Amino acid sequence: MKTTEMVMDFLKKEGFCPKVDEDNGNIVFKYQMCTFLFINNDEDEEFFQLAFPGIYDVTEENRDIALEAANKVNSSIKVAKVIVPGENVWVLFEVILDQSPEVGNIIERGLSILQAARKTFYDELQ
Repeated sequence: MKTTEMVMDFLKKEGFCPKVDEDNGNIVFKYQMCTFLFINNDEDEEFFQLAFPGIYDVTEENRDIALEAANKVNSSIKVAKVIVPGENVWVLFEVILDQSPEVGNIIERGLSILQAARKTFYDELQ
């Protein structure tokens, strides 16, 4: 079974009400009133990526502060990556899967790490 199918099955089973973005095949779902994405990487089934998009709006005035805070998070939280693609900040959770992944455990841990990375990012902005 493809990783995307396993993720969709887990999210449905757990009541997340996931939807597939028809444009890119990503899975969109809500958790604790926030929107998350499972990034479709069907060409690389071992690469697992969750995203917490748009956690902070970036302007010309705050771009340097946002980049500095992102760098602090990237150097302090394992498997979390904070990026600034354009005018907002995203947090990514990225891991390489083994041959028999327990996607439920990975998703739960990933969501926790994404939330911790967002909190650390906000703390660094202060």
